[in-house]
Amino acid sequence: MGVLLERKTQVIFVTASSVKENGKAREVIVESRPQYAVVQLSGSKERYSVAWEMIYELAKKRHAENLRMEARSTGQRESPRRRKTA
Repeated sequence: MGVLLERKTQVIFVTASSVKENGKAREVIVESRPQYAVVQLSGSKERYSVAWEMIYELAKKRHAENLRMEARSTGQRESPRRRKTA
């Protein structure tokens, strides 16, 4: 009887959004690996490896930017300003 020491799981995400490449809209495909993700556009042979840490840092940065944009669009200030009294 054999023993499986490591699970071989492959998760592939096909996004609902698309990216234009050479004037044609293509779906983004993300393949999950243990240490990194592989990103490619459907119908393209180019594949890019991205570390999970980089994805997290980018998401963290974009989240802060999205909150600022959302606050501006609703007319709220990022932080309340105090009035100076003389």
